[in-house]
Amino acid sequence: MIERILVPLDGSTLAERALQPAVELAEKFGARVTLLCAIGSEAPVFASMGSELYPAPPPASERLDWVRSQAYLRNIEAAWPCKSVPTEIRVDVGGAPEVIVQTAEQIGADLIVMSTHGRSGLSRFLYGSVAEAVLRGTQRPLLLIPVK
Repeated sequence: MIERILVPLDGSTLAERALQPAVELAEKFGARVTLLCAIGSEAPVFASMGSELYPAPPPASERLDWVRSQAYLRNIEAAWPCKSVPTEIRVDVGGAPEVIVQTAEQIGADLIVMSTHGRSGLSRFLYGSVAEAVLRGTQRPLLLIPVK
């Protein structure tokens, strides 16, 4: 039974190709969909106050990315093709594969639906593959939507 579907998005039309299959599955199974954006971050920065270390506030660029990602996901949610499918949005900081795997665990996703370039050989070696990293990092079912 599929109750929770995670759909990672990055603002590209390629990533958005995963939306329709996710909606169809959610509608069929009565599932809830979580839309996720991962925003990159450097290692945490710490500020000292006396002998104590405290996490420094995130840089302005990261806060701006957060706001833009929230707005992007809210626009996707507002244009959601099936109002009977409940959605939620999340923006988390970190590398995309790690954030996707971690979020899937946190929300108890029964399925991750994401698109892939379908690269192979040298281009996959040079550019990496978020989908491949997620596949290696999770035990959860993964539905990959090819670009072609």
